[in-house]
Amino acid sequence: MQSAINKLEAERAELESVLASGVLGRTNNLVRFLSYVCEKYFEGTIDEVKEYSIAVQALGRPDDFDPQVDTIVRVTAHALRKRLEEFYRNAGAQHSIHICLPPGHYAPKFVHKGDVEPPVPVEPHDNKPVQSPPKNGFLQPQQSELTQPLPALNPENGGRDPATGEPAIAFKFPAGKLTAVALIVVSVCLLVAFVWYRSNRTTDHESRGQAQSASPVPASLSGKALRAMAGNERAPYVDRSGFTWEKDRFCSGGSSFSVAGHAIQGTEDAQLYSTGRRGVFHCNYPVPAGTYEVHLLFAETSGILENSRNVVFSINGGPVNNLDVVDDAGGNDIATTKVFLDVTPQNDGMIHLDFTTPESFFNAVEILPSVPHRMLPIRITAGPSLYGDSNGNVWMPDRYFFGGRVTRFGGDLSKIPDGGVYDWHRFGHFHYVVPVATSGTYTLKLYFLEHWFGVQSGAIGGVGSRIFDVSCNGSMLLKRFDIFHEAGTSPLVKTFPHIEPTAQGKLEIYFTPATNYPSVSAIEVIPE
Repeated sequence: MQSAINKLEAERAELESVLASGVLGRTNNLVRFLSYVCEKYFEGTIDEVKEYSIAVQALGRPDDFDPQVDTIVRVTAHALRKRLEEFYRNAGAQHSIHICLPPGHYAPKFVHKGDVEPPVPVEPHDNKPVQSPPKNGFLQPQQSELTQPLPALNPENGGRDPATGEPAIAFKFPAGKLTAVALIVVSVCLLVAFVWYRSNRTTDHESRGQAQSASPVPASLSGKALRAMAGNERAPYVDRSGFTWEKDRFCSGGSSFSVAGHAIQGTEDAQLYSTGRRGVFHCNYPVPAGTYEVHLLFAETSGILENSRNVVFSINGGPVNNLDVVDDAGGNDIATTKVFLDVTPQNDGMIHLDFTTPESFFNAVEILPSVPHRMLPIRITAGPSLYGDSNGNVWMPDRYFFGGRVTRFGGDLSKIPDGGVYDWHRFGHFHYVVPVATSGTYTLKLYFLEHWFGVQSGAIGGVGSRIFDVSCNGSMLLKRFDIFHEAGTSPLVKTFPHIEPTAQGKLEIYFTPATNYPSVSAIEVIPE
């Protein structure tokens, strides 16, 4: 008990130190925001902190505050997060406690220097001296995450979102629920096989007999691809798309680690990030001769700040890559993927990964057959399972998104070519961060269908009912965009060529509400 009291007193002292430093100013919104959420933390009532309560009780907004119209809380949280990070990189770097505001959350976290785990002994690599982990590294203590609850179904409003009138249904698909029913049709002396995959996940809509259609999975994505987790504690894992990730039988050196209780943003397969390998280690992946696209998956789960861990690795002895996972992903507990093109096996038939510093780590790898000098197209629908279109393209289940929620159309799309692309839509406050190769430019295609306003007889709204902006990597693509105004109840595709990725190899696509929630059904990224 005394230890807990002392810890709480130390955290209060750190808050006073930050406020007294002047880094936040004296009477501005940053001070009021941090003081309010920290006081709730000290009182043990942090679960009461919501966007509305911060706006009204801390920032002086009126009782009729509407977060759809007024973004003061999100803007202030973003600014506060950056100020705290700057403070602890400079004047507060040697403090024994750091206060941080994790991305996407309003609950503060007090990171104690004494919580750092001991360094893991590793074997020297190529007679190089073993380096020590950063002295100022921090591990984040476990505590409950603040989440924004989705509107509950209410019989009085017909199960609709009270803010927009849209169906208030949140689909969350737990791991292990996705099953595959495969039918192998063998002909021409077993030279050609078509594997048909059908999702048996049940949602509220599908329980009424509207199951998602099956789609063929081409061999280029299933038969020859190699997917593997890192860390020895995991059995093979079947992801949301039905693909199997092998357990770690390819790596040696370093040590395995596992984490529990972390909600990983930016992925529907958080299990891939629950284990990993760290330290100085080597991985050898056997693949047939050819050209491959390599995806390395990372998520920092230790609660450290930017510039605290440097992951150093190379592929097939090529150029050394230095990666700060927190910086690249935008925070802790956020998935990020690094994409590498033109990777070929060496003479031993292996693709080699070498991680060369004690603090290095990674979670999983995906090795896909590709063509030289060209990234594979990325096709994503808002739906929960694979979809095959009439051109033989496979659209992956929704991924790389942050925020928002999904619903199914529920109407007749049989007369629309490839109507399955539009069967679901993501709406709300959301954005996508799509990983791509840093070389080259891309054509971005966004697929829209008005799922609510004006779709059904007697439905509310029409032109002007849904207006929003779309931007990518800081450039405005659509300003005050109205799906119904441009297309009525028909599908609409907007194409944007020559999109350059960020320096980190991302396409950051933001959907910003103006009138009601933004909506999108599918995203396609095509290398130029």
